[in-house]
Amino acid sequence: MPDREEKHSILPSRHADPKTQGLYAALDGIKNLNSALLPLENVANQITATTRSTLKVPCVALWLVDDLRQWIALQAFACADSAETNPKKYNISIDDESSPVAACIKANKASLHKKQTISEMDPRSGILTKTYVTAVIPLRTPSGIVGVFEVLTNANDPLNNDELESLEVLASQVALLVSNHQTSDHSARQSALQKQLYEITSKINQAKDYESILQIAVEELCTALHLPGASMHVNMSAVGEEHKP
Repeated sequence: MPDREEKHSILPSRHADPKTQGLYAALDGIKNLNSALLPLENVANQITATTRSTLKVPCVALWLVDDLRQWIALQAFACADSAETNPKKYNISIDDESSPVAACIKANKASLHKKQTISEMDPRSGILTKTYVTAVIPLRTPSGIVGVFEVLTNANDPLNNDELESLEVLASQVALLVSNHQTSDHSARQSALQKQLYEITSKINQAKDYESILQIAVEELCTALHLPGASMHVNMSAVGEEHKP
C-alpha cells in the first residue's frame, strides 16, 4: 500500500497552537512516555507511533546499536498507512557505507540524505515504495551513542536544516528515554542473576556429598542456559566420572 501524500509538520505553523502539532506535540508525547514503566520494546513502538503522527511524516524509525557496536538493529518503526511496528529483527552492519543510519553512528552528527530508497530486505519496503529524504539523528547519552532516530519525508516535501536542528532536540529526549529503560532492564537482569546465583549456592551448600554438588551444578547450568541437556566430566586420580542431568 503506498504512503499518503501528507505535508509534514515539524516546526509549528503561525496560525495554530504550537502545542498541538509538530515538535511540541511530539515532545509532550515523549514526556508522557517517560513516566511509564513499560518494556523497552513497547516504549520504542510508542515513540515511533507518537512522533510519526505528530510530525505528519511518512515514517519514523528507531535504531539501536548492539553492545559490541557491530550491528544496528531496527528496534521499531511507524508508517503513515500501516499500523506495523514490528522490525522483524532487521539488522545492518555499523560498517555499511551505503546506509545513512550507519554513517550517522560513525560521524556522530545529524544529517539529511536525499533520494534515499528503502532496501528490499528492510521490512518497510512493502509500504515505503517511493523515494524519500532521510533525516538521521544520533541518540546521544553520557555513555555514548545508543542508536539513531530516523525521519523520512517525501522528496517533494523535504526537511530543511532548521527542522533538522529541531529534531535534534526531540532526539535528545528519545535518547534519554531509551537510556533510562535500558538501564532499568540491565538492573532487572542483574537482580534476577543475583537471585539465581543465591538459589544455586543455597542448593550446593545443602548438598551432602561431592557427587550431589556436581549434579546440582550441571542441572542448574543447563537450566540457566536453556539447554536441552548438559554433562560434566571430572578426572580424579585417573578415574573419570560423568554427571548428566
